Amino acid sequence: MNRLVLAVYLVTSLTVASPASSQVRERVRANDSRARAGILSGNTLALRMEARLAEWHPQGDDQAGAMVPVFAEIGRQASIPGPLIRVPAGTEVITVVRNAVPNTVLTIHGLHSRPVVGAAFNDSIQLNYAQIQTLRFRLDRPGTYYYWGTTTNAPFDARTHEDAQLTGVIVVDEAGERQPKDRIMVIGMWADTAGTELNRHRTRQLFVMNGRSWPFTDRYSYERGDTVRWRVINASADVHPMHLHGFYYRVRRRGDGKADTVYGARGDLVNTERMLPGSTMYVTWTADRVGNWLFHCHIPEHFEPRGPFGYPPPPSLMQAGQTRAANLSMAMGGLVSAIEIKPAEDDTVSLAPSVTPPARRIRMLLRPNVGSTPSRAYYGVVLDRAGIEPPADVGQQVGPPLVLTKGEPVSVTIVNRLTEPTSVHWHGIELESYFDGVPGFSGIKPQLAPLIAPADSFTPPRTGTFIYHTHVNETRQQRAGLAGPLIVVDKGKFDPSKDFSVLVSSPADSVEEDRSVLLNGSLQPVPLLLKRGVATRLRLINITTSRPGLRMELLQDTTYMTWRTLAKDGADLPQTARMIKPARQAISIGETADVEFFPTRPGDYRLEARSTLGTLLGTLPIRVP
Repeated sequence: MNRLVLAVYLVTSLTVASPASSQVRERVRANDSRARAGILSGNTLALRMEARLAEWHPQGDDQAGAMVPVFAEIGRQASIPGPLIRVPAGTEVITVVRNAVPNTVLTIHGLHSRPVVGAAFNDSIQLNYAQIQTLRFRLDRPGTYYYWGTTTNAPFDARTHEDAQLTGVIVVDEAGERQPKDRIMVIGMWADTAGTELNRHRTRQLFVMNGRSWPFTDRYSYERGDTVRWRVINASADVHPMHLHGFYYRVRRRGDGKADTVYGARGDLVNTERMLPGSTMYVTWTADRVGNWLFHCHIPEHFEPRGPFGYPPPPSLMQAGQTRAANLSMAMGGLVSAIEIKPAEDDTVSLAPSVTPPARRIRMLLRPNVGSTPSRAYYGVVLDRAGIEPPADVGQQVGPPLVLTKGEPVSVTIVNRLTEPTSVHWHGIELESYFDGVPGFSGIKPQLAPLIAPADSFTPPRTGTFIYHTHVNETRQQRAGLAGPLIVVDKGKFDPSKDFSVLVSSPADSVEEDRSVLLNGSLQPVPLLLKRGVATRLRLINITTSRPGLRMELLQDTTYMTWRTLAKDGADLPQTARMIKPARQAISIGETADVEFFPTRPGDYRLEARSTLGTLLGTLPIRVP
């Protein structure tokens, strides 16, 4: 196609009637961003697009819908996210854009060159209703980017309700490279307010992936041995710690929509990545175990079931005994995607879960603590090894550390004595799908895990700091106490006198949760006793339900200490990243971080938990004789 034909293609867009003017309501298409928009000819992409009103049904076609402004390629169905701009590096983009949203001034950001050229760079254009503008820009730098709009003149991280759906993806591939088989995920939201410090007080909040909420999100299917490549864009106003079940993924690139930082082979190895509003990441991982797995935000309110367009679910769902294992739409919702890994053609993998002869057996009792009520549950975890059950704990607690040995098969029999169904997820552990702990989902059909999987058996493949926690009605059950540290060590290498877990969790009472966190299960935790002149490992774990921006700080009086970073999400950091630095560590929900503290003088120290805004939420005393 020559430039004359491209010019005709662009000009004809001016006479195309907007579907928004039709009496038949147009429905929004969920866009998986696999098909490029526009026409690519040589090193030029021609694209005609507009913002217009269309009816969006994020929770299923037969559920409630709303008219929202969205981007659309002219002549094609409107979509969330908007049309994909995907080109090889060195491409010039010519875009005709129009505002077809009545009674609005549309501001569009992101339709510009990469890299940004010129000191007087202007990121935005404004269009009155029915106004048209032609943009020309060049995309030279490979990366994952996006464009976005607003009809309320709101900043990116303050878009709410209908205004938050105006986002589209820009991908620039390496010049001359065959387009890789990656998948693109765009996180979106519909909420009353923006800002993570406020999200606990929202009336409505609904989170989506590529325009749909679970169980209607995209399903990803791979063969065992495939290399998985994802581009993830947080187009919402909230922070999202994105957790992959059963696998680590390597972050190859991080970006902010304007530029990408490339890490290549040395990219961070994580199973949970905290994504700020407007951030992007390009990740890879190897699908080396068959079964069903989840990729989801680890903030419970972001992946729990909600009513129409994010209204609170019926109160009965938050009470004991209301979870239904067979109905995944009741057990989860929102920001969740599913992955199925199938055997390769030449695979001889058995579909039934393997039974590894355990070298060690553990009986895990889940039971109510003294003082527990249906409205304010206090649950306890007991690791029963001797067959003698101790008396019930009193009030708010968290589970004790479960210390396992790398390479030693272990069988964990879970006994549920609660008044409601539950399950246990081994967060961060690479294991068989059946034992992953998502009821009615984990495993391979027809062998799916029940609500309580008796005799879960697995072999810890690596040392590190992990978490065990409920994966049913998390907001209620995690606050009640169904979570604890999961520590894997080399045989004979665990020394409790210089290796301490610090688990941060949320109080069961929502009023207390607004102003505090629990440290090792208490608002007034027992002090840690450290030895002077001895390197001590502190295993920091965030399993709160609403503190994705948590940070931990270690002080003596008003002086910050220093510590050395050792590991992230149970994976050892390379030697070049094991830096001695001021003792401040950001840690999001579902993340773990290992640090080494070397106290050189006696005295009293404080390990403080603080919010995104710096508010003190809790203090763990540390004493060095």
